[in-house]
Amino acid sequence: MAGPRRGAGLLWALGGAALGGCLAGVAGQLVEPSTAPPKPKPPPLTKETVVFWDMRLWHVVGIFSLFVLSIIITLCCVFNCRVPRTRKEIEARYLQRKAAKMYTDKLETVPPLNELTEIPGEEKKKKKKDSVDTVAIKVEEDEKNEAKKKKGEK
Repeated sequence: MAGPRRGAGLLWALGGAALGGCLAGVAGQLVEPSTAPPKPKPPPLTKETVVFWDMRLWHVVGIFSLFVLSIIITLCCVFNCRVPRTRKEIEARYLQRKAAKMYTDKLETVPPLNELTEIPGEEKKKKKKDSVDTVAIKVEEDEKNEAKKKKGEK
């Protein structure tokens, strides 16, 4: 019963071939030690290291910092981005924006000046259906309607 199985030799042969292929691939990846002298290390980077255009590292860092700082200052001046310091200032700014919004909303409801006032010597034009009625026009129309009613009653 403990005899060799059928096909066991074939499995051993395939397993051995696969293992041999893997070992050949790993052996090809091994690095051969070189006999060349090691590469010299680059000099350490210090603030006196010349970077480009005969400028030292601290020159380049300083110029770049000034450039970035000038951009930040310019943007803050253009867009007025000062941060309020106290709660009072924050609330005052909120109320100011709210009042400005209410004012612009109110201005949008006001009709144009030529519809609000009558120009002396100008003939009254017939009322258009899509024109805005002003208070003065409505009062005049009401007075005319009342006068017609009174004449009709008498």
